[in-house]
Amino acid sequence: MEKNKKAIRRLPNLFRKNRLYWLCSLFLIIELFFPLLISNYWTLRIIMFANIFVIYATSYDLLAGYGGLISFGHSIFFGGAGYLAGLLSLHLGLPLIVCIVAGCIASLIFGSLLGYTCLRLKGPYLAVVTLICPLILITVVHISPTFLGGDSGISGFSQLAGGSLHGQFYIVLLLTAVSLLIILRLAQGNFGLLLKTIRENEMGSEAAGVNTTKYKVLAFVISGVFAGLGGTLYVLIMGSIAPNTLSPHFSMLPIVMIYLGGASSIFGPAIGAYILTFLDLYLLNFPYVRVIIYAVVIILVLRLFPGGLMAIPMEIRRFKKWLYST
Repeated sequence: MEKNKKAIRRLPNLFRKNRLYWLCSLFLIIELFFPLLISNYWTLRIIMFANIFVIYATSYDLLAGYGGLISFGHSIFFGGAGYLAGLLSLHLGLPLIVCIVAGCIASLIFGSLLGYTCLRLKGPYLAVVTLICPLILITVVHISPTFLGGDSGISGFSQLAGGSLHGQFYIVLLLTAVSLLIILRLAQGNFGLLLKTIRENEMGSEAAGVNTTKYKVLAFVISGVFAGLGGTLYVLIMGSIAPNTLSPHFSMLPIVMIYLGGASSIFGPAIGAYILTFLDLYLLNFPYVRVIIYAVVIILVLRLFPGGLMAIPMEIRRFKKWLYST
């Protein structure tokens, strides 16, 4: 009887400790019913793309938010894996699952190379070097119109789930759920704790016996693999890919998403991904206005809530405490 009472007392602590798992799981379960409840084709499609960008943003949060490794060229994983998947499907006719896996493996290999190459770089130097990588690949695409499609990109390869919207939605939802659970597990475990330690004091971490090289490279690899997964899903749903997928715009998206929602939280970047995806797609025909709106939203959020949208509950509690104390 006493054991049962203790177990019941521990339930609130268990819920608080794993509240992100609960929130993510609950939202994803609700999303299972979206195709039945939402009849609008474009709304459902935007939600699907938002889930893809959730994978992209949360994987970047592991690298930049937890590890403090700012990359301005993350589109090399997103667009590069997408190009590879499209080419394999178009020229070799490989099954789409093989194309997705190939894109993730290519991202893993390039993430390892980039991690080791940029190992000694920090801050703006790391950001500049990573920014160059997708720009080089864009140049290669432009000068290879026969094989890579040049400015027009490539199209005509198979689409995910044969182009069925509901099939695509459930495949993306499943992969988003699996990716989120893995990233959350990594972030809230020893790996995330060590990344934070390295971010705050790298020399101290090395003195304590932590292999900082190993964990920084692993952060690049894991982030790159999930970004590559997001890129392959994006391309195989679109049925085409153009050089703009490698552009700085796609590199800036996860940065804006994590700081809008709240860095080093995983759930925050997921919120940021949903907000920015809806803004991005609804304002697609107004590119200049879109940039201004992005800037205003980010400035307001960071000015009022430096910790992003995830910091709002904390700010409310702080305000209530101040109100009652006076």
